[in-house]
Amino acid sequence: MTRHLVLLALLATVAATSRAASPLDKVIRLSLAESYVTAILLTGGDAVRFGFWDFDPNNFIGLEDENLGSLEAQQLRQRLSTLSIPYTWSTPLGEDSNTLVLGAKAAYLGQQQETQIISSDSSAVDAIDSSITTLTLGGEVRHRFNGHVGLAAGLNVHWQRYRNRTDFNTPESQALAPLFDGLVTNYSANAWQAEPHVRVTWFVGGRDAELKLISSLHYMHGRTFDTGEAAHDVQPEAWYWSNGARWRHPFVTRILPGQNVWMQAQRYDLGGDLDGPLGNHYYYEAGIGWLLDVRKMNIPFVDNVGVGINLNYGSALRGGTLVLLFNES
Repeated sequence: MTRHLVLLALLATVAATSRAASPLDKVIRLSLAESYVTAILLTGGDAVRFGFWDFDPNNFIGLEDENLGSLEAQQLRQRLSTLSIPYTWSTPLGEDSNTLVLGAKAAYLGQQQETQIISSDSSAVDAIDSSITTLTLGGEVRHRFNGHVGLAAGLNVHWQRYRNRTDFNTPESQALAPLFDGLVTNYSANAWQAEPHVRVTWFVGGRDAELKLISSLHYMHGRTFDTGEAAHDVQPEAWYWSNGARWRHPFVTRILPGQNVWMQAQRYDLGGDLDGPLGNHYYYEAGIGWLLDVRKMNIPFVDNVGVGINLNYGSALRGGTLVLLFNES
């Protein structure tokens, strides 16, 4: 989604070019495809977490590591807003070692920015508001081979709606608005995506282990539909592979029933249309969280809530954030 300013600048330099120009179509299609797959990644849960307060960890630990945090990355995080409301339901499937998990989720990813699309002597700025709304249905089958190894495979199907609203407020941008509108700005586009995935979990120490090693591979592919422009005919395709560890502290649960503390660290490798939006083809996420089980309170569709700290290292969204946790797995 952050590619839009680059795209608009490119269009400005070729304002005399026909709207049907093939090179422009390719750039627009890439930007739109990246937006769809990035929305799934950023609202998927552990991949990249956003919170209610973003910060640069370098300011607290006395380092100057650009991969850990920067002012630019902090500002980018603050321009993004996310909302994800997941719900899952599980039941034994056949033997006790098999479990069927069904899930649904509504998610939103938005980005707002005020800038001059075209350099102007005017003090006015243009306003860009883009968003993707995602509705997801999916299922997963989990199998426990023994006390140490578990395998899960599933499929999620996403319906997504991309929307852009841009206010042109400088004389220069207003002059080029007819070229932009309906092609790059002020339009919406629907898409569907299928996301098969497979996950292997190693329970270190056995069935009730506090430490889990997790490897998960996701593949995404889909296409837009009911588009009015050839440049919006997109077939997004991407994959990501995460490898990491998750640890929960048994002491907290023993003295405070219904509560749990966990830590996790993961590496994410990205490919396809995810290879560009985050500024790197890999990055790291690490976090700690405190969860409260609220199922006994009979709150509809809510299993647990909590608070945590999350760190991102190596991507365009590097930095730290305080997060609210909801229906954490």
